[in-house]
Amino acid sequence: MKFREFTLNDMTSFDRYKTICSDYLFSYLSMYQNLYKLKMAEKDGAIMICSDMTTTNFFMPLGDTKQGIKLVLKYCKENNINPVFSKIPENSLDVFKAFNFHIEKDRDSFDYIFKNADFLEYKGKEFRNQRNNLYSYLKTSTPVFETNIKAYRDRCKEFTLKYHNSLQKLEPTFKMLDNIELFDLKGGVVVNGGEVSAFCLYEKLSDEMIISHVELTDNSHRGIHAYLVNELAKTISEKYINKEDDMGIPGLRRFKETYNPHHMLKKYRAYYK
Repeated sequence: MKFREFTLNDMTSFDRYKTICSDYLFSYLSMYQNLYKLKMAEKDGAIMICSDMTTTNFFMPLGDTKQGIKLVLKYCKENNINPVFSKIPENSLDVFKAFNFHIEKDRDSFDYIFKNADFLEYKGKEFRNQRNNLYSYLKTSTPVFETNIKAYRDRCKEFTLKYHNSLQKLEPTFKMLDNIELFDLKGGVVVNGGEVSAFCLYEKLSDEMIISHVELTDNSHRGIHAYLVNELAKTISEKYINKEDDMGIPGLRRFKETYNPHHMLKKYRAYYK
């Protein structure tokens, strides 16, 4: 078995798995392919995904998961690699337990699932900060929310280069902006005083859920993000928004938690002690 780079021709192979969790969306895998050093292999009805970002680990094999685990174990033995699986959804743990893996929560990869209705008015004391931030922003600014993200593609790139030019954000964001049509992305842009102040990109997962891939603001006012999310909520009919994981970044975790997720999509690691 040989692992290789993802190509756009692989997109259809992942369509049937898009509702599992964020990690198995082709757009997500493509977005973070270089950052996470992701590769894939297909064999015997299974798709294996490997990450060499730090130490080698494998995502849950797609398709015939049991056969995929066997193939990965063989690959690890041949290449003297300690087999470690990550990004395993809770409802897929039994197949790993059958191989006598030790199972533990993979908190850094939990998906944050939000209820869209919570963002429409920011009702209740749990959303007091967002509500106050939004009111404060609207007192000092006259923003407009534009949904034609394609028309702002180049300006969003300029915005990203100016305010979010770290390697962790720049390349993945440009990948999504360059493939709006291919990944069937939608989004919105906050324009204030003729300047882009924030933008977002999202993808429809099902009739009930979208996944938000990109949410960037210029941070000139603490209420910009509250406004961005509030306006986005008004434009979608889906009940839930998946805002992906926090990658174990403390600041990002605190920020996402302040928006009071409806629930967390738990994921796990499997390894041999």
